[in-house]
Amino acid sequence: MKSFIVGLLLCSSSLYAADYFPPQFTAEYKLYAEGWTVGKGTRTLTRLPDGKFKFETIAKSTGFLSLFKKIRIEERSIFMRTKTGKIRPLEYSYRQTGSQSRTNQVLFDWSKGIAKNTFKGKTKIIPLEDGTFDRLLYQLVLMLDLNQGKRKIRYLVVDKGKIKVYTPRFIGKERIDTGIGELKTVKYVRESSSNNKRRTTLWCARALHYLPVQVEHVEADGDVFSMVLQSVRKIQ
Repeated sequence: MKSFIVGLLLCSSSLYAADYFPPQFTAEYKLYAEGWTVGKGTRTLTRLPDGKFKFETIAKSTGFLSLFKKIRIEERSIFMRTKTGKIRPLEYSYRQTGSQSRTNQVLFDWSKGIAKNTFKGKTKIIPLEDGTFDRLLYQLVLMLDLNQGKRKIRYLVVDKGKIKVYTPRFIGKERIDTGIGELKTVKYVRESSSNNKRRTTLWCARALHYLPVQVEHVEADGDVFSMVLQSVRKIQ
């Protein structure tokens, strides 16, 4: 089963090609908190009828936890590919519902060179630089860059009213057990610029176009949250 799924995703791809772009896919994950299963999530890349693309993650609490704390998080990036193949974000949205409610939206106006970021009831206007992404889309661009053989990477990201520099750092290779078997991965960590106790680690599998098959987030207070791939399929 694993070899079938991996082959399905690798077909018609050209690793290290400058014009590389992954196939449309849906990946399903289990979510963990302090080692306990607390929910499930999906990550999807789809092409829209107007030629734009949607990259989306949805996570929600399940099982015993959902009896006490119902949480649903939707994060979405709408973007386009330019004639030269560059990725350009158009709209980003984050929505958390349940025991806590949070929203965050970024509208990119490339003709004016600005982004409007609305969060906590306020809107900030941010001057854009070429090659700026949103908080979700940079993870897709990371997949593209790794496929092109890049290992030292750096991204400009609109984050809470500012443009921040994300510099995921390569820290080695590791085999990861997933729902579709053991996969070889490259491991990257991104530490918060404001608090180095907060960090996000991604394990990206070349066999799946460097899709993150495991993600771990450590909060400043030491709480650990993670998600592990359970299945993945190509969208026709």
